[in-house]
Amino acid sequence: MDANNILNVLKQCFETTIPTKDARTTAATHLEFVINLVFCFLGDSKTFALESMRRAMMSHLNKPISRSAFWERLSRNRLKQSLLNLIEELMLKLATSYQVNETILKQLGVTAIELVDSSSITLSANVRHVFPGTRTKASIKWHAGVNLLTGLLAWFQLTPGKAHDRTCFPDVASLKGKLVIYDLGYFDYSLLYAIEMEGGFFLSRVKTNAVLQIKEVIQGLSEKVVGKSLLGLNLSRKKEAMIEVIIEKFHQEQQLFYRVIGFWNPIENRYHWYITNLTAAAYLIYPLYRLRWQIELIFKACKNSLNANQIPSENKTIIENLLLASIAAHLSTQTIFHIGLEKLSDDMRWAVSFQRVAKIAVTLAHDFIAFLLNSAQENYLSLLNKIELFATEMIDPNHKKRETSLGRLNRLLQNPNLA
Repeated sequence: MDANNILNVLKQCFETTIPTKDARTTAATHLEFVINLVFCFLGDSKTFALESMRRAMMSHLNKPISRSAFWERLSRNRLKQSLLNLIEELMLKLATSYQVNETILKQLGVTAIELVDSSSITLSANVRHVFPGTRTKASIKWHAGVNLLTGLLAWFQLTPGKAHDRTCFPDVASLKGKLVIYDLGYFDYSLLYAIEMEGGFFLSRVKTNAVLQIKEVIQGLSEKVVGKSLLGLNLSRKKEAMIEVIIEKFHQEQQLFYRVIGFWNPIENRYHWYITNLTAAAYLIYPLYRLRWQIELIFKACKNSLNANQIPSENKTIIENLLLASIAAHLSTQTIFHIGLEKLSDDMRWAVSFQRVAKIAVTLAHDFIAFLLNSAQENYLSLLNKIELFATEMIDPNHKKRETSLGRLNRLLQNPNLA
């Protein structure tokens, strides 16, 4: 879809979920308030205050907003529901608007690659009774499933920081045809089985205490180890670059067979083991798993540039609304990524950094507000021209010296002999 349509879809998402007229207030309408909340919340600053957001809103709208009215509107459940509706609409409409290079997906035999993880945000200790934390007294946890190739959320959930990751996971029915990559916090045989039964694919690290009985050796080990526990073997002197076996596991009266691939880590002097039902070549498994780090970079970008970690409130609803505003900002500003891609060469597209996209979003926040409040041709062209101007700024400046994870995977898929 072209840039004009992408920006129009973005505008429609706001206007179809947020009332454009509001009889409840003579100041900013609900739509104006939400647009400014989402984009005023951007900023490369370690210090953030709600008062600065209120003043920014007044400046953008040229309308007075009193401190009491601002706090009241920010603490409403009405705002929370509006943000949830907006996020749902952005997730749905933008996902169908973006064109994705499907070369990688076709070669892997999947319809999408979804990264699942969570990130905790520290809160004031005074809200520990509502949002109990683990390493801190109080925190809120953002659980997310992110589409690797679009950067868009496919699923999310907010919980107290103390919630275990395994209790929050996308509906496995939504994973049909997809490859989902996650870390040890989600390792569970029931989950592996459920994903496979739904026609999905998984890739995960293996827990060090897992009991994995070797059913078949594919490469790297002697046939003598068949029937033994994989992680019980003494492989400290083996140091093969790669080991691949089929393991057998009985779980809830089900006999499961999965591939387990080990890659020697010379720094830690041990193997790292990965379990999957993907049929891709074994040498692709580690490069694939490394892509999981992209969701960590998205969390980091949202915290550093979209102020997801700046929640200066002890009000439960305000805390949730501020984090939801940051999530809406992330979804909205991924338009920069997809419009900018069209201005990049094929090799540059594998080197785009989501962190750098977020930094550009901070610079263009005022332009997004102007366009969403008034889609006059001059506002549209101003936003579009600036996105195109900053397109090359999305690229990791070191990509020619240090291959990116996505670039490496693409190279290996195109040239298996270079593995």
